[in-house]
Amino acid sequence: MIKILFALMTYILFLNASNFKIMPTVSSNPTSGTGLGVMSSLTYNVDNSSPSQAIFVAQYTNTDSYNIFALNNMFIDNDNYHFLSGGGYVFNNASLNLPIEIPYYLENDAQMEVNVYILFSQLYYKVYHHLYLGAQIFYIDQQIEATNLEGKVFTTIFGIEDNKRLGLGPILAYDTRTKKEKFYPRDASYITSSFNYFAKVFGSDISFYNTNLNARLYKRGFKSDDVIATQFYTKYCSEETPDGALATLGANNVIRGFPLGQYKARFLTALQAEYRYEISGTDFKLTSFAGAANLSLGSQGTGIGSRNSNNGNYFSGGFGVHYVLQKEVGIDYRVDLAYSSDNEASVYATINQAF
Repeated sequence: MIKILFALMTYILFLNASNFKIMPTVSSNPTSGTGLGVMSSLTYNVDNSSPSQAIFVAQYTNTDSYNIFALNNMFIDNDNYHFLSGGGYVFNNASLNLPIEIPYYLENDAQMEVNVYILFSQLYYKVYHHLYLGAQIFYIDQQIEATNLEGKVFTTIFGIEDNKRLGLGPILAYDTRTKKEKFYPRDASYITSSFNYFAKVFGSDISFYNTNLNARLYKRGFKSDDVIATQFYTKYCSEETPDGALATLGANNVIRGFPLGQYKARFLTALQAEYRYEISGTDFKLTSFAGAANLSLGSQGTGIGSRNSNNGNYFSGGFGVHYVLQKEVGIDYRVDLAYSSDNEASVYATINQAF
């Protein structure tokens, strides 16, 4: 029986070799250090809908941090339904700067251990032409422990505490991407907006809410194969929002180059653009990107702290090299180098576009 199962798995992998890819993932940033890992991507078709994709990622860094994450992005019934779900675990030996006036005896970066469990699910239904309505649910359990004196100062000043939150809310989406260009649109718009409510009655430690708007526009570049991609992103959080749920630079690739969790506030507005140049006759692309963001309203979360010191403008930019993994689907493997207005560099090697 084991031999039969092994032969069957081998046959399936061979049959879908063009749809199943395994590749290394690399990251390097000031927060969690330099990491290496593995990423797998499986594309499949449920029916006559757009191609669907299942992703699995596992990574370990030189700061003894690691993460495991799985994502399934599925289209059903001629794209009338779009189902996105995922989950994972992150353990991060975080190292963050102290962006405050500190006593002379605090000489090191703030060190802390962060454990995060994440589960989420989103379901969209096409109500008219390119318009979708849907709902989503999130569960996040975040545990933080300071491991040096600077870390204790950091968590105390900013009121960072363990937090569990479960929220749900409606989603509105406008999507003009064609079935062949869901992963690499060349001339399309993709706009999503959501409202999320986290309540004690759902199991959250604190009741709060947030809203966000994510608008992406894709146009052909100077050559017909090139793409100019632009993104406008904004997120607003209510006054009761805990620190772990605030809008933060670096999350969802907005904007690349900043340590995740270093800069946060209740209100984030960001704009970024990327030029994707396709090298004719090859499977490679070159990209250049730049972005700007503004944080405001500080925070009024739990504890005695405030993120008011993070209010202000931030900038980043960089270059990337993409390798086409599946041309018929439009899936790339990319390596990006980003440089921030904090004079820090970060490297990202992963699958799919940043936005």
